[in-house]
Amino acid sequence: MRLLSVSIAALVMTAGAAAAVTGERPVQLGAYYATWAARAESTSGIDDRLAGIPEGVTEIFLAFMRPDATYAGGLDLAGTGLQVPYSGPVLKASLKALRARIPGIRILVSIGGEKFANWNRFDPRAARRLVEDFDLDGVDLDFEPADPRCGERSGQMSCDSDALLLEVVEAARATLPRPIAIWLTATNTGAYGEGPWSEAPPIGGPTYGAFLPLLRDAKRRALIDGLSLMAYDAGPTFRPLDAYAAYRSRFEGPILIGLTSPPEAWGGHAYTVPEAVETVRAAIPKGANGAMVWAIGKENPSNPGPDRPGPDALISALIHAIEQMGPN
Repeated sequence: MRLLSVSIAALVMTAGAAAAVTGERPVQLGAYYATWAARAESTSGIDDRLAGIPEGVTEIFLAFMRPDATYAGGLDLAGTGLQVPYSGPVLKASLKALRARIPGIRILVSIGGEKFANWNRFDPRAARRLVEDFDLDGVDLDFEPADPRCGERSGQMSCDSDALLLEVVEAARATLPRPIAIWLTATNTGAYGEGPWSEAPPIGGPTYGAFLPLLRDAKRRALIDGLSLMAYDAGPTFRPLDAYAAYRSRFEGPILIGLTSPPEAWGGHAYTVPEAVETVRAAIPKGANGAMVWAIGKENPSNPGPDRPGPDALISALIHAIEQMGPN
């Protein structure tokens, strides 16, 4: 990856603009869209699931674009990492139909994820071309390096991935200037390891404290427009509100509390509908901007119900709860 020669000071000169962008309206409910579960209907010719995302969802994150994606333009998705089983023009038409149904919905492409971790070859120019060609609102950096090797060093949490994370954020903002949005998806324990959260459970793990070097740096964190906290895959000792407080203590922008339908990938915890709703209800008065759900297209659990909701049921319950709460 080659960093563009743009100073941090120049990049953060638009911090006021960022506040205007993120402050236009409260962010209430984001959802990832699993492109590998997408399908185009023969009758409509578009992806009806994508075009029919329920009203009340305010952000959609298309998962996932490769950090090292090759995209030259022309709506050709080959080499991007997006796994929709149809052409780029069908995806663009589906997104256009979604915007017609829900004016104001923001659509971002999520870059990275667990399987696409080649951030050393990150090409923000490919991301910008895709954003422009598909009329997207921005990108989400789902930075999950394969082996970050985090630990305490000289009294602070540090990881082998620190420099790479900072470079990725700088390169993204240099190539994707505001009003293009840049969001960050942050791991469950990524703000733990220091201060009141120096021993917050579950202690350890590969990304324990992984986002602290970015969050400590006021100039660099100002390059980010919003943050989604993955408040799952952390086991029964994990406390979502504590994780939120750790991130909020260092990040001033919008934060979404990320939830997922059962099963979780690790740890044995599973959100019920009441627990998910109560978590979001408790977080919003503390300054959270709403929720994020992983993911539309995730397979339903066996015997779904209020104790084991599928993703669609979880989203519906959160929409209803947020409507009852009213604006932030």
